[in-house]
Amino acid sequence: MLRLTYLLAKRGPQVALVLGVLALAAFGAAGWTATHPPTTDVTDSENAQRATLAFDANATVTENTSLYATGTVLRDPAVVPREAPTLRVTPTVASSNATFDSVTQTVTLVYSATRDGETFWTHRAPLATRTASDTRALATPVAIDTERVRERLATYRADVGGAGTVSVAVRANATYALAGYDGTVTERAPLTFHGDWYDVATPSSARDHDTPRTRTVPVPSARLVPPSALGGLGVALALTAAGVLAWYRAYRPSLAAVAEDLHRHRYDAWISPGRVPPDASGTVVDVATLEDLVDVAIDVDGRVVHDAESGHYVVLTPAARYRYTPRADSTED
Repeated sequence: MLRLTYLLAKRGPQVALVLGVLALAAFGAAGWTATHPPTTDVTDSENAQRATLAFDANATVTENTSLYATGTVLRDPAVVPREAPTLRVTPTVASSNATFDSVTQTVTLVYSATRDGETFWTHRAPLATRTASDTRALATPVAIDTERVRERLATYRADVGGAGTVSVAVRANATYALAGYDGTVTERAPLTFHGDWYDVATPSSARDHDTPRTRTVPVPSARLVPPSALGGLGVALALTAAGVLAWYRAYRPSLAAVAEDLHRHRYDAWISPGRVPPDASGTVVDVATLEDLVDVAIDVDGRVVHDAESGHYVVLTPAARYRYTPRADSTED
């Protein structure tokens, strides 16, 4: 504490100036970090659109069976009896958001022969094509004579023989213009025939569109030191600088007295209080500083005696009396 008091008593204005400069730096850093936060780039999807293509199927029973009466409509059934020979399939292309500027859907019956996963023969029989504009959905219903398809499939399988596998499916293909995007979505609904039954899958598919936009956003949580903390530090430094100046002007102690107290504290282990009687006949050697007097005491293996009444510090030896007298109080450096 004495060292700090001595420093402030001697260099108070300079210390206040340094603190003021640091306060300004803290305020500047707070302002800069507040207006220049850490940032990161994020990508947003704009104008998101989706086109979906889904199948719906139904068949009407035309003959009484033990399971169904005539006229029963089977909607998306797992299997369909041969007594419901006409299969109505409706592929529908739809938009989830905007309307189609234009859309065309084509439905085709596709026979194909494959071997080891590769198609080596295809026959397409067009069923229907529809076109529309400014609409959210377009359905293209078709009616399929399953008995005729069954016969053709049997013929193609006989012709292909063991060279491959022949299958048949309803294929829907839709091309469209949607909210600035051009696209195509395709799906297949396989037909499978058994003895007295057949079935058709009702799959669906979708195609998504969007426009990516990259933007820079602040990330306040990534700051090492928040602006408020830097601002608080600046306030603390400014108040400290003002306090140092006020103390220096109003309460600054004598620099010599502070220095004396500092030296006394430093060499306190070598100093003892006492009463030194005057000795007019002895030799008196005045030394310049208390530190010099302590050096003398160390050299002669003695102690420094502080006479509080006279204010002198004395080292007594047989040959001489070594004395240090503190200077009068002064505020000069």
